[in-house]
Amino acid sequence: MTERWALPWNACGGLPDAHLLDHRRPQRAGKTTFALEYLPQVAQCSRFVNADLIAAGLSPLAPERELLAASRLFLGEIEACIAKREDFAFETTLAGRSYLKLVRRLQTAGWRVELIYLALPSMEMSKLRVAERVAHGGHSIPVADIERRFARSLGNLLNSFSTQVDACRCFMNSDASPELVFEQQGEVRNVVHMPYYQHLLKEAA
Repeated sequence: MTERWALPWNACGGLPDAHLLDHRRPQRAGKTTFALEYLPQVAQCSRFVNADLIAAGLSPLAPERELLAASRLFLGEIEACIAKREDFAFETTLAGRSYLKLVRRLQTAGWRVELIYLALPSMEMSKLRVAERVAHGGHSIPVADIERRFARSLGNLLNSFSTQVDACRCFMNSDASPELVFEQQGEVRNVVHMPYYQHLLKEAA
């Protein structure tokens, strides 16, 4: 039996053949929308753990006030999925490297971890996406946080996570349909769209 998880794309599994799906995108690359469409339709994964959605549920009119509580619930949900050996996916900007420990822990326990990364071509587009979300009633992200996370997220993808997960795919998400940039298993990286790939390398520098 094969299981797909959720990491949001990022994690899943439990059985020896389990799959962990991990979705990591920089801020406002449309991660949540992509996950809600991809996970049930393609990955057959129905458990999506998302701190932003948890915060919105706790305080629909001011989710930023509940970020700390949402973070605790988010981590608790992940641990619950692991304990039950239940497929799951979760969303992260990949701006930090703390999830590497989780990846190794899951793999040691027999999970398969897959990472799907939705990239944006520039920091400016990321800022515009945040502004668009706020205009539609969504929560805001400080500009300083976007600027700090953008290159760091790409660097973590290219230099750390892509080699540590069982499989990785990176999509450029600037247009209506995400376009595959590269896919990777272990140290073997297959670049599908060289111009986009070279651009991401430059942005990550």
